[in-house]
Amino acid sequence: MRLSLILTLFGCHGAPISQQDSEREAEIRRYVKRLESKNASVCLDAVDYLPYFGSAAIPALLDALRGSSGNGRALAAATLARIPDRRSVRPLMDLLEDPGTLDLNVLSDDGERLHGAYDNPLPGFVRDQARFALRSITGRSFAKKEEALQWWSQNGISFEVTPRPAPDSHPIPERAKYLRGWKICLDPGHGGDTHKRGFKRGPTYASEAEINLRVARFLRDYLSAQGALVTLTRDSDRDVTLEARAKAAAGHDFFLSIHHNWSPNLEATAPSAWYHLVPDHQPAAMDLARNVERELVRALAQPPPRGGGLMSDGLMYETGFGVLRQLPADVPGCLCETTYYSNLAMERKLRDIEFNRQEAYGLFLGIVEYVFLGIPKAELLSSEGGTIRFRVRDGLEDRAEWAKPFKIFRELVSVRIDGQPVAHEYDAATGTITVKHALPPGPHEAVVTLVNLHKNHSLPKRIPFPVTR
Repeated sequence: MRLSLILTLFGCHGAPISQQDSEREAEIRRYVKRLESKNASVCLDAVDYLPYFGSAAIPALLDALRGSSGNGRALAAATLARIPDRRSVRPLMDLLEDPGTLDLNVLSDDGERLHGAYDNPLPGFVRDQARFALRSITGRSFAKKEEALQWWSQNGISFEVTPRPAPDSHPIPERAKYLRGWKICLDPGHGGDTHKRGFKRGPTYASEAEINLRVARFLRDYLSAQGALVTLTRDSDRDVTLEARAKAAAGHDFFLSIHHNWSPNLEATAPSAWYHLVPDHQPAAMDLARNVERELVRALAQPPPRGGGLMSDGLMYETGFGVLRQLPADVPGCLCETTYYSNLAMERKLRDIEFNRQEAYGLFLGIVEYVFLGIPKAELLSSEGGTIRFRVRDGLEDRAEWAKPFKIFRELVSVRIDGQPVAHEYDAATGTITVKHALPPGPHEAVVTLVNLHKNHSLPKRIPFPVTR
């Protein structure tokens, strides 16, 4: 089946399109419901984030315009101003005489009492937001509904909205082109637990699971735009078991789990990347973690821990993180704690979607750098006559450079056949590895580990081969 057809049937993110649409719709409806909240941090956060979904959010927002909540109607209008769409114009005109208010609550200085943010709920707020939204979409100011309807009757058929590209000032490095074709599994940590009171929340009650998902979506967008094939283990606020997350990584080149950290030290901010147990467990995962952590530190301008930002998950649990422990053996993966939601100043930033985008950009640059440095690999040439031969690739051939021999550390080449290390000969002039064997007839598999001049290891991919009589 052609790749284009596969992507048409299943989408570029690994799940059937109908499932993706269902998850997206559930997320949109969840955020639209938040527009009704009397908590300013919650409802205004929804206003900021809903434009991420673009025109897909319009139907749910139009439903909110007809809802019973004044907050919901007003803030749906405010959101529609940020997603210019022809479908919004006529429904917004119906709100130009809406007397609905904005009603928000705050805590008292001592935190013991809840009271209104204003002496009285802001009157006419729905009407005012509808007016502002119409001006944003049509470029015209309407004082009254009658005036707006008259203009619409004359111009509605021919009216078109000028698309506005989403602003993003982050430059894409030229080397990002090498991401094309790479299969990457992103795991937004947690999920399905935002209903739990106080569970993984910051000082202003920001949810870690929610922030993880935002960062993962932005990262997916960066990667997909450069031709990478990206799967998210979840694309909505739902619970996914650690086993299911790990299984979702099967068939991918590598795996990155995205989290935010907590500490009793309220000043903690340092990004970190966590590998499974010991560096030798999966050297390719260390390469990924090293690059991701370094670029994240630069993007967020936050220093790493004093001992460095590469951490063993054995420091947290004797058997390590469950999601890393259960990954397929041929998929390297690491877990990144981008920063700390327990830090009050940092948690305020984490509510800002542009800061979430900056986090994703740092992770993106780390993945770009990792892939750009080349991932070496071995390819089976033959397995006949008691001899197995492999072709070495240093991962830099597509740079069209002339410098040879192959850029591989000879002393670091290792070959395992059926899980056991075997003697081999490496010819740097021809880029070949030769293994003499006395294997019994039947199917076998090899794992060849290589390290190129940039110190990137080969992925732990199994190479199947037959032995015949």
